Amino acid sequence: MKNRLKWGSKVISSDGKNLGKLTRIVVHPTNNEVTHIVIEKGFFNRVAKLAPINCVYFAAPDEVRLEVNAEEVQHLQDFEETYFVTGEGSEEGATPIYWLRPVGDYAELYPLPPLMKEYNIEEESRAVEPGAFVISAEEKEIGRVGSVILDDSGHITHIVINITVKGEKTEKIIPVDWIMEIKQSSLKISASESMLEKLPEKNEG
Repeated sequence: MKNRLKWGSKVISSDGKNLGKLTRIVVHPTNNEVTHIVIEKGFFNRVAKLAPINCVYFAAPDEVRLEVNAEEVQHLQDFEETYFVTGEGSEEGATPIYWLRPVGDYAELYPLPPLMKEYNIEEESRAVEPGAFVISAEEKEIGRVGSVILDDSGHITHIVINITVKGEKTEKIIPVDWIMEIKQSSLKISASESMLEKLPEKNEG
């Protein structure tokens, strides 16, 4: 049975705890292997954890279930690290972020210092954002990625994209072989816009 990973799906631990939502999928672009998912919870005190794909034992469009419990997830690596940039152009000019703006209506007097973010993933991997753009062979933005379908080994077999055809929004499913380039905020494919429009609509299943 194939697994479908969809951005925004609820993530559940092995002990039934709600861990948050799936917000990114980490893909190794040379072999289209999904190595991790990013689980995010909270708003003001946002926490984002990297969960290896082998932790996932079930994935549907609305829910992802893990083989690890909630306590184990807390000890997983953070997806990102945030630093203050304290010295322009200096490799030594980044320090861990510990800062609280003074209370009151003085945001313009106490602006947030410059920040730098680093992602705890391999340099060549891509943490694909929700709603990443789909770029056609004509270099045109034609839609957005909705979800990805994986085989049992964690490799992408198809992607589900949301496009508009004749004024109506529809879902199309395309093979992974059509993907030419994977970036954080976009996927470039080898198919033309007219080719995609002729594909049958995706049936849920």
